[in-house]
Amino acid sequence: MIFEVVSSSVVGGVYLAAKMKQKGDSKMQDHEKIISVADVCNLKRGVSSIRLHRKTKKERFTEYVYQIPHGLSFKKFEEHIHEFEDGLNIKRREYIFNPRGIKMLWSYLKNGEYNQQTFRSDLHHMFFDKNDMAKKIKMSFDGMLHFKVFDKWIPSNIDFEEPFLEGCESWVIPLGDNGEKMLKWKIGREHMAIAGGTRQGKTQFLKMVITSLLRLYPDDVKFSFIDLKGGVSMNRFKDLKQTHAFADEVTNAMSVLDSVYAEMKELEALCRENGVETAAELGLTQKHFIVIDEAAELSPIIKKNRSDEIKIRQQCEMRLSEIARLGAGFNYILLFATQYPTADVMNKDIKSNINQLVCFKLRSGRQSQTVLDKWGAEKLENPGRALVIDGVTNHKVQVPLMDNKYIDSVITPHIVIKPRKDDENESISEEGAASGKHTLVIEETELS
Repeated sequence: MIFEVVSSSVVGGVYLAAKMKQKGDSKMQDHEKIISVADVCNLKRGVSSIRLHRKTKKERFTEYVYQIPHGLSFKKFEEHIHEFEDGLNIKRREYIFNPRGIKMLWSYLKNGEYNQQTFRSDLHHMFFDKNDMAKKIKMSFDGMLHFKVFDKWIPSNIDFEEPFLEGCESWVIPLGDNGEKMLKWKIGREHMAIAGGTRQGKTQFLKMVITSLLRLYPDDVKFSFIDLKGGVSMNRFKDLKQTHAFADEVTNAMSVLDSVYAEMKELEALCRENGVETAAELGLTQKHFIVIDEAAELSPIIKKNRSDEIKIRQQCEMRLSEIARLGAGFNYILLFATQYPTADVMNKDIKSNINQLVCFKLRSGRQSQTVLDKWGAEKLENPGRALVIDGVTNHKVQVPLMDNKYIDSVITPHIVIKPRKDDENESISEEGAASGKHTLVIEETELS
């Protein structure tokens, strides 16, 4: 009996292997579907439709390049991207092999659940998981119309790997996976804003940026941290030799920003004396990143109920505005993170001088408009997914998750244990006693 079942299993396995991928609309190829949708959407001129020029199969997508009839604009095709995606996804399904099926089959046989009539169907459900495919499209135009069709879209979770750093130089660091590859971008030229709701990935992104900078450019980077989440999120970076200052309260934040501003003005004066405009012209390569998490805590408008700290917050906002206006040319770069991206937090001086934006999921379209000047961040699918603007370039990426074990392995060689004030005073006292030639000794006598 068991032999009969096992034999049937083998036969069933052969059958399932042949049926692993079910293509509901397999008679029509993807490039034909694209042409068909274009025709239905009236993206043609008379009887002239788009015409396939080239098809290229890549590792993660297939690219179709079309010639379009004269007089049609790329914008018209962009407006119908959802129709193209719907047309490609009709009755599209695949089955993924499930290795746990072996254990399930053994339990199935052991418990006497075998039924000759349903065996083939049971076997299919044990060994294969249904995966409804949702193809995604990227469109571009360079004189020809390009469709990149992805069978599998951007992963919902990516662990950071050391190879992501390969090829990074000249202030380039990893950014995130855009479905085609791991994107890298250059930072340190312009200020950056990082926005996103609670637990959507902005602090993890900050930690990845800081750690990547330390891993790649340890001798040319400097940090000032303003961690207004109780000092918890950035605490592991507090004792780095590259850390210039660290504040975890609003009162300390003002001191840090005043210090950074004074240092920046000194460099500005040095540039003026030498007849140059930027730190780069002086030959200075070091960049000073001012990392702020959570920026809303510095807003005198949002925190107006704390009357005792209003003036401090106003001073902080003024310093941030000045650093935003002047700092980039002197290598002082803001990394400005907040979960409340409203005009009360990101005032016009700050926003107008920020050209790199990383926006994780937000609660509302209004917040998305404040950060990106467009809707979209409120519809992001999962934590770690971000919309990125770098100048005029737009990306949608999944940011890698860098675990604390890797972070610690990178930062540990750069940590210096700074002595406490009590230890410093004790050391000074001991040095004074050792170096004194004549020591005053007071002894008790019978008269005392």
